[in-house]
Amino acid sequence: MKRIIIGSVMMALLAFAGIQTASAVAPANSIITNTASLSYTGLVTPITASVDVKVLLVPAAATVIAATAVTVAEGQTATLTYQIRANANGPDAYTFNAPTSVATNVTGSSVPTTPAGITLGATAAAAPAAIGATVITVPADGTANNSLNGIIVGDSIVIGGNVYAVAAITDTATGNQTITLTTPLTTAVLLGDQMGEQQSFTVSMTAGVVTPPATAGTEVISVVSNGSGVGTASAPVAGTVNVVKVVFIKSVSVNAGAFLTTLQNVKSGDTLTYRMIAQIPANSTLNGVKFTDTIPPFMTYVLNSTTLDVDGPAGVTAPTAAGDVAGTTPLVGGLQVNSLGQAAGVIAGGAAGTEVSVDFQVTVD
Repeated sequence: MKRIIIGSVMMALLAFAGIQTASAVAPANSIITNTASLSYTGLVTPITASVDVKVLLVPAAATVIAATAVTVAEGQTATLTYQIRANANGPDAYTFNAPTSVATNVTGSSVPTTPAGITLGATAAAAPAAIGATVITVPADGTANNSLNGIIVGDSIVIGGNVYAVAAITDTATGNQTITLTTPLTTAVLLGDQMGEQQSFTVSMTAGVVTPPATAGTEVISVVSNGSGVGTASAPVAGTVNVVKVVFIKSVSVNAGAFLTTLQNVKSGDTLTYRMIAQIPANSTLNGVKFTDTIPPFMTYVLNSTTLDVDGPAGVTAPTAAGDVAGTTPLVGGLQVNSLGQAAGVIAGGAAGTEVSVDFQVTVD
C-alpha cells in the first residue's frame, strides 16, 4: 500500500510540473495546493490529502528605461522622465541611488534629484490567454483590497514586452482572479508568464551656464534603482539635458533701412528704429522675461513707438503697441514680454524654438 501512495503523489507532482513553461514565475503571496489521492480495489471514492505552500517575494532588479533628451536654456529647470518596470514575482519597493551627472561645456548645474522611492506591483498568469483577449487570469494574493499583488485599476503593466493599461480587476482574496485590459493582447500569454507594473518617474535639475566659447552643452544624468533584495541594482540608464544659451540681439535701422548690428552713420533729424530680439531654444520655457532699455543721449524718443512682436520679425503676427509710461518707452522701467499665446513675461520655445522682438524709435537731435 505504501508503494501505491508514493506512486500517486509522484504522478501528481509530475502532472503539476508538466504544465509549467520555461519562463514560468510563481507569483508572490499565492497559495499553491498540492493534492494526492489514494485508491485501491473496492474503494468507491479515492482518499485525498492536500498540503499548501505560500510563495514568497523573490526580489529582482527592475528595468529602468532611458529618458528622452530635453533642451533648456541656462538657469532653467530641466526634467527628465524615465520609466521603471518591475521584474519581480510580486510587489516590491524600489529606491534610487544618488544620480550621477557628467557635464560637457556646462558649469554650475544643481545636483539632480530623484523620488524617494517607488512601489511596483507584479504577478503572473494562472492560465493561458490568446492573442486578442482582454482578460487574464491570475492567482489571488490572499487579501481582498482591490489590488492584486500591488496592481490596481489604472496601472500600466508589461506583458511580453508590451505595455497595457488595467481597466478592471476582481479581488476576492482566494482562488483565481482576473485582470481586464483596456486593449487586446498582441501576444499570447502562457501559464506563469510574469507581468510587472511600469511607472514613470522624474529627475530634475537646474541647468548651469554654458562655458564660453561654446554656445551649448550637455548634462548626462545616470540613474540606478534598487529592489529590496541583495543584488537587485538595475543597470545605469542615462538621460541627456541639452543646455543652450538664449540669444539676445540688438540692431538698428536708419530711416527705415535694413536692421544692422554694425556701426551706422547718422545725422541730425534721422529716425532710428532700435530692435531687440530674444531667441528661445526649442522645448524651453522662460518666465519673468523683461526687456529693459534707455533712450541714448542726444536722441529724442518718438512717442508711442514701442511695439511688441510675439513671434518676432519673421513671424506672421503683427506687432502691437506696448503703451508708453510717463511719457516715454515702457522699456525704461522694464517691459514684460511674451511669446504667442503666453501670459506676460512667459516665452515658450515650442517644438522648434521661437523669438520675440521689441522695437522703439528715436530721432537724432
